[in-house]
Amino acid sequence: IDAAAIHVMAGFGNGESAHKTFVGNLRYACATAAQRNILIEPLNRHDAPDYFLQTTDQAIAIIAEVGAPNIKLMFDCYHVARTEGDLITRLHQLQSDIGHIQFASVPDRGPPDQGEVNYAAVFNAIVEMGWDAPLGAEYKPIGDTNSTLDWMKTLP
Repeated sequence: IDAAAIHVMAGFGNGESAHKTFVGNLRYACATAAQRNILIEPLNRHDAPDYFLQTTDQAIAIIAEVGAPNIKLMFDCYHVARTEGDLITRLHQLQSDIGHIQFASVPDRGPPDQGEVNYAAVFNAIVEMGWDAPLGAEYKPIGDTNSTLDWMKTLP
């Protein structure tokens, strides 16, 4: 795989068995792909109620438990906003653990120029953090994708 990072999904389940399996799989992934970042992404409980990894706090605890230098948080603004809110504060708090940032409108996962989140402020905060890596626009386009890209004109 010629990629800088690999996204490892937690899967569905709960309890100690799911926790041990996920941590063990992450340790294996981190060792096997030591030249790549391994990303873990919490999914909000509204969209994925049975998904094992549901909050950034849980993800940060697992990152610490795995203890590998190449495990990072995939900070999906959509999921964090749906579950935890206050995106800008969370971005600043978790900055050192973030390996990738994704975004979409809340609550419908549409283009980021719609919905409840002021993405102009979020993008400015990301710039102020000194973020210099790509961002992921992971949203459901309304109609033709090209017709939903006007939001890019507002990027700082």
